[in-house]
Amino acid sequence: MLLNKHMLMRIEDKDEKGEGYLVIESKEDFKKFKEDLLRLAREKAKARKPSYETQPPK
Repeated sequence: MLLNKHMLMRIEDKDEKGEGYLVIESKEDFKKFKEDLLRLAREKAKARKPSYETQPPK
């Protein structure tokens, strides 16, 4: 689903705050990763119900 091919990425060691950082090995992998994230965000936004437009007035 998300990954149609293998991407070379790793999580770097955590810093003093305990946060790790994702490192993507190549520009092609970064572009594919970005496209997949945007596609999933669009799909999630379409699935979300409208907040007030479909509710009957009170």
